[in-house]
Amino acid sequence: MILTRMLARLLHLAGSLAQSPSERGAYWERVAAAALRKEGLRIVTRNWRKRGRRGEIDIVARDGECLVFVEVRSRGAAALVSGYHSVTQKKKALLREMCQCYLSHLSARPATYRFDVVEISYKSALDYELNHHRNIPLFG
Repeated sequence: MILTRMLARLLHLAGSLAQSPSERGAYWERVAAAALRKEGLRIVTRNWRKRGRRGEIDIVARDGECLVFVEVRSRGAAALVSGYHSVTQKKKALLREMCQCYLSHLSARPATYRFDVVEISYKSALDYELNHHRNIPLFG
């Protein structure tokens, strides 16, 4: 019975990559959130949007007292550009605006905050490599 459930879960995960791009992105964001939790970060919110604005913050987390804004980038293993390098200056400007908007809605601004990128390179839902790049220059 347990083995049957495990097999069903594996088949579900393997089928996850056959979904639409937004469903695939949501899957990899869940994987990234789980990895961040394993590293000791506490997830505050996911897919934060400001009404009437373009863009979103994939994950907002806490690393101790530090507020962490996380962009999740997933790419097939054969992609020519890595997830890390796919964050363009235009995307960084949009993320900076979204992060500043998020900060402006807090009752107390945190003493420290940073921007991280979680990069996932995958061959399948079960065969992937995840890299967590911390404190990427975004603010300043």
